[in-house]
Amino acid sequence: MCDQSSEAEVLPQGHQNEESENPSHPPSNVEAEAAAAAVATVGQMEPCADDWNEITAQFFDCVKDLKLGELVHDSTFGLLEAMSAIEMMDPKMDAGMSCNREATPLTFDTAVETGQIKLNNLLAKESIGIIDAVYSCTVSWLEGHSMAQTVLTCLYLHKPNRIECKTMRSFSIAIQKIINLIRNFIIRANVYEEEDFQHSSFDYNLSEEVTETKAMNMLKAAEEELIKKTKDTEDEREREELQALLARVRFTRLLLHSLVGMYPLKQGNWRYGQEVAAQTAVPLKTEMIDIVKSLNGALELAQAIEKTIELGTQPVEGSDAPNPMGFSMMVNQRLLPPTFPRSTKIKDRQLSIQYLTELIQRIKHACKIANCTSYHAALNFLMDFNKKFTPCLLSRSIPQTLYLPAGRLVFGVKPLIEVLKESVRAFIAPPALRPDNPLYNNPFAINCINSFFEYHEQTFYSLFAICGYNRARQRDHLGLLLLNFAHLQDGAERVDVYLHSLTPRSENSRHLACFGTWVFYHCLRAMSFYLLAGLELELYSVHEYLYIFWYLYQYLFSWIVSALTRAETFLAEQEYAADPKAAKASQKKPKSKKRKTKTDVKEILFNEAMEMLCGGYYKALVGFYKEDRIPEPLPLFDNEQVRFEHRFAPFANLSTPPPMPYSEFRQMKFIMIQSPATELYAAAAKHFHEARMLLETFPNPDEEWHDIVKVAKTNYVMMNLLASGHSRQSKQPPEFDFSCHRYFPIIKQRK
Repeated sequence: MCDQSSEAEVLPQGHQNEESENPSHPPSNVEAEAAAAAVATVGQMEPCADDWNEITAQFFDCVKDLKLGELVHDSTFGLLEAMSAIEMMDPKMDAGMSCNREATPLTFDTAVETGQIKLNNLLAKESIGIIDAVYSCTVSWLEGHSMAQTVLTCLYLHKPNRIECKTMRSFSIAIQKIINLIRNFIIRANVYEEEDFQHSSFDYNLSEEVTETKAMNMLKAAEEELIKKTKDTEDEREREELQALLARVRFTRLLLHSLVGMYPLKQGNWRYGQEVAAQTAVPLKTEMIDIVKSLNGALELAQAIEKTIELGTQPVEGSDAPNPMGFSMMVNQRLLPPTFPRSTKIKDRQLSIQYLTELIQRIKHACKIANCTSYHAALNFLMDFNKKFTPCLLSRSIPQTLYLPAGRLVFGVKPLIEVLKESVRAFIAPPALRPDNPLYNNPFAINCINSFFEYHEQTFYSLFAICGYNRARQRDHLGLLLLNFAHLQDGAERVDVYLHSLTPRSENSRHLACFGTWVFYHCLRAMSFYLLAGLELELYSVHEYLYIFWYLYQYLFSWIVSALTRAETFLAEQEYAADPKAAKASQKKPKSKKRKTKTDVKEILFNEAMEMLCGGYYKALVGFYKEDRIPEPLPLFDNEQVRFEHRFAPFANLSTPPPMPYSEFRQMKFIMIQSPATELYAAAAKHFHEARMLLETFPNPDEEWHDIVKVAKTNYVMMNLLASGHSRQSKQPPEFDFSCHRYFPIIKQRK
């Protein structure tokens, strides 16, 4: 826009200049007439098709009566255009506006010329302050802020090769390699959203000419130099500072070593190196042990770093810079897009080191996915990983990258299709996938099965990737993925029918609903997770809990148990048919079947307990409705059927299981509400007790089982109290406390 401080601008002849300085106040009538006259004067200039004329002086003469903030209104430049225009020198819109914080942003060269940063002879406390500040910026970047406003505000990272101090130069190059590895992990896993991560490096090369191995060697040399200095010094304070600096350099080396070891492709760009991925894809188990050792060492050093934060230089109070020397918060301001700049507050040093400590612990656990050889085990691992740790984006991306490092190759070696076949074989053992069955070598059966997996491989790939997103996005993506399950179920049914038609009549084993049961099981798990995630994210109102727990109790968990039981029964039948002596020696079972059955029994028990638990909530809620203890929205602003259909909308396209209509819920609710409230509470108590007993029967339960047992015990006591008449006269609504478990609340009823 034209501004009184701007240089002369040249506009096409006959063009009506409608812009002014600020759109905040409308002009008065007199000023509007003056503006119209200005526009008319400009419009009276001689038109010319090809020439450009200077109109700056005439423009200023026409608008001299306008006050600051007034606009010239024209048919081609109204309020919408004014609000959409980028106003030069407006700190909200102009990325080049300094906001009066720095008259001239400090760059690396100007800082060196003015002596505001040191390239050599840095004191130990100065190096400690810079390193701690850089890690604070790194953590802020991992939490979703821009790299230009966090890590790259450190001037030492702009030109590390010009740094003469060996320690600071090696650290600067190493932190660039760490940032680049983190960025590559996250981009490759591709399970991030805009609010999670900003991947742009703003064309900084991040020391591409230096390999990770060379960076680690430089850190090793810096460590040796610091060790020598520590031995030579006699001052106790200086020795303490040098030891603290040594811990930080060693921590950086171990962290870099761990990330390099886990990163699948150690050379070249992964986008163009997939053909060699099978050779250099995933670290071997021996290498993984070395990686875990490095992470353990880094974890110990992080605890030592946290205790010595005060030894370094500290941020100046009231300043945005995380350290007095080596940082310029506005140095990359012109690299930012011309939008509203995000306010970036660098994370506190103490909290940053704690964040890194927790990050290393999560990465250590993420490495265990190397032991998950089957698709089912890997899927369960990721789901449990997200439940236990609520991990950050990096720790969510690492297991994704380790399991599928290149294309659709599991651990970079085995095609995902083959892993899916093994998953079906382990789950229900379809006759066509058993080597002792004639269909195993039938070319028509082989082609049919391969076509099914090739066509639907993307659905299972997406299901695995969804486990890497943040909790809110997981639910969104699951809702969309359930649309694909409708096609998947149809394909599985066609495969089963076709393979059954190929089975010779003389064969004892049938091929009915094998692939369909496997797909049905995964579909039910996705559906139940979708509903339970809504409880975790607090998306449902209390008056909606009734039909959520009704759906889980009456259908989803009971169907999961049915699918698992059918698969176990079919496995037993297959092994019985394969062993002619099984009828006479039924006690002699193959060891593999025994191990498989043990796993299935645990999963069946858990899902039966979930069914009982949801039944307890359902009947308790009906009792609360019976006694008018749950406030409902006014009918004028609410329609229960609309809410019901909205909550279960992703299930509408599925044929198996069929979607439950609202009319069925109304009928079930009407039947249940006829019973006295005390009977409903007693029935709920019975369900909670059964859930507890089922969970306590299995040995070696994990932490989640203990939490659910605690919830079931507490709710059992409360339901018994309510059944005996506790708080009978109270109309206070019950409280649902999710502090113990994210899905299943503890019910509290106050008098």
